[in-house]
Amino acid sequence: MTKTPQLRTDIEQNRRTINELLFGAGSYKRLNNINWLRHEIAYVEPKTLFYVPNREQTPYLDYNSMKNIGDAYDFILSCPHTYIDSAEICKIHSMMCANTPIHGGKFRTTNKILEIIVNGQRMHAPDASQIASQMNEIIFNLHGNTDVMTRAFNVHYDLIALQPFDDFNKRTARMVMNWVLVQGGYRPIVFNQSTDKQRYKDAITEYANNNYKAYITYMASCMLRTQKSIIKLLNKSKVL
Repeated sequence: MTKTPQLRTDIEQNRRTINELLFGAGSYKRLNNINWLRHEIAYVEPKTLFYVPNREQTPYLDYNSMKNIGDAYDFILSCPHTYIDSAEICKIHSMMCANTPIHGGKFRTTNKILEIIVNGQRMHAPDASQIASQMNEIIFNLHGNTDVMTRAFNVHYDLIALQPFDDFNKRTARMVMNWVLVQGGYRPIVFNQSTDKQRYKDAITEYANNNYKAYITYMASCMLRTQKSIIKLLNKSKVL
């Protein structure tokens, strides 16, 4: 995984490039950039990552659910400096669940077994009684002294491993991760390639099996890929 430091170097260079391309840009260029990210996160990413096993779960992947993701994305962009705590994460989850069968913004009261395999066994999420205390620990680490990317990638995994809600945990985790990135001056990450459906799950499993570098490398690669798409888009934009 020696390429991870190089990925971080490239990401920082691209971050500066994007800021330079947007500096002094007209509203058309900015709006074009924002709309592309919103479209990919709200409409393309769900179709790439979501698993709908039967017809009864079609509400999990319909226009309403995608609209909810877009609304949550708009929210994090409009509140970049909000202190992210358990209440704010519950708010994000509640927005994701609007007009769906899922009870949004409330911690689960039952126990869950995850899709993640550790040592040949399915991983158990912490007992429901432990959610509040573990959320406090996640929030503490989220606002620690480590760099922005590390904190963003960690909170993404930590929320998935905790499974604080009955459902929509992964999409909530991705939105919170992107909120942290936006607060730190980065652009959100999108998972919009066909290979992400399996690689995304594999990366989470790698983390659970103590292969943290593999997880970080995958997340950073997706971040770099997103940046390159933004730069390509901005270079093609024309200010009216």
